[in-house]
Amino acid sequence: MVIGFNKQFPDKITAGTKKHTIREDVHNRWHAGMVMHMATGVRTKNYNCFKLDTCKSTQHICIFYDYPIGSKRTVVIIDNKYIYDNLCPDLKAIVRMNELAFNDGFDSIESFFEWFNSDFSGKLINWTDLRY
Repeated sequence: MVIGFNKQFPDKITAGTKKHTIREDVHNRWHAGMVMHMATGVRTKNYNCFKLDTCKSTQHICIFYDYPIGSKRTVVIIDNKYIYDNLCPDLKAIVRMNELAFNDGFDSIESFFEWFNSDFSGKLINWTDLRY
């Protein structure tokens, strides 16, 4: 299945530093074993399939802002495990959040949260053996 990427990500994917992608998957299409046609310019004349790979696994991810309402709390949850909580910023959580941001192709936690700037629920699609 074709999976489109913004032009900032192909070099990181081919270099092996971007190890997964985070997507909505309302139709539950992504699962282990699927062939991934990684491309830019999907549905345009500039289509470029830059890599073929296989989905190794998926994990459920949620990002909540202001959770619960009025708390100014930001949390990231993967497979029902808290990965990050900005109100409990222990070193372990910051390291995990940095790893998640970097492995998804971002240079910082801040740039990750600029991209995912509202509540989100979807899948973390892995093409490596990495799991959280």
